[in-house]
Amino acid sequence: MSMKITTFELSRDKNVNLTCYVQETGKVYGHLEKRPSILIIPGGGYNHLSPREAEPAAFGYLKAGWQAFILHYTCNAKWPVPLEDYEKAMQILKDHEEEFFIDPEKTAVIGFSAGGHLALAGSVLTAYKPKVLMLAYSLTGEEVEKYAPGYPSLLPHVNEKTPACFMFATANDASVSVLNTIHLAEKLSKNHVPFECHVYPYGRHGYSTGENAVQKNKDPLDPRIRRWLRDSIAFANCIFEPENRPSAF
Repeated sequence: MSMKITTFELSRDKNVNLTCYVQETGKVYGHLEKRPSILIIPGGGYNHLSPREAEPAAFGYLKAGWQAFILHYTCNAKWPVPLEDYEKAMQILKDHEEEFFIDPEKTAVIGFSAGGHLALAGSVLTAYKPKVLMLAYSLTGEEVEKYAPGYPSLLPHVNEKTPACFMFATANDASVSVLNTIHLAEKLSKNHVPFECHVYPYGRHGYSTGENAVQKNKDPLDPRIRRWLRDSIAFANCIFEPENRPSAF
C-alpha cells in the first residue's frame, strides 16, 4: 500500500493539527479514482486527547480502503474554540478533495466520547455536515457540563437535516451514561433520520476499537464490541450507495 502522511497546523501555539493519511488511487488500484474518507475525533473529556482513539481507528478504515484524517483539537478552551477547529479541518479536506482523492459523496466523521460531542456539534451546528456521522460512547446531552462547563447539550439541535448516524455504547458505562446514546437515537427516530444503534451489555468507557492492544485495563469487555468498526463501514456503504437500499429506506 502506497500512502502519504501530511500534517496541517491549525494552531501552532496549542499543538492543534490535522494529520492526513492518504492512499493512492489508479495505477495498481485500477479503476479506483476516489475513496471514502473519515475524520476521526478522539475523546478525552475536552481536557486531553486519547491516542488510543486516534491511529488505531484510522488504521481500521485505511485497511478498508478509506482515506483517514485525525483532528487534534484544542482542549481546556472555552466553547466554541474546538468547534472552530472542526470547521478548519473540514475546510482543509474540502480544499484538498482532488489532491487527497476524496469522494465528496462518501464522507464520514467519527467521534469518541467528548470527541463525539464535537463530531455531533459539527454536524448540527455548522455547514460542514458529513454524509455519515459515527459516535462512540459519546456525550450528546447535558452531561457534557460534567466535563466541560459551558459546553452545550446538542439534543435540541438534532433535526431532519442531521446526517445519518451510526452509534454504539455500553449499558454499564460509568463515565458517560448510555442515555446519551439512547436519547439521541430517540431524537433521530422522531426526525426520520436513518441510524443504527448498538448498546452492548458491558464494557468500560474508552475501549476504542475493542482490541486487546489498545485497552488501558483488563476489565471484561463484550467481545462483540470488536465488530463495531466493520459494522460502521457496512452502515456507511448503505448510506453512500442508495441504489443498494430498500425503496422504503
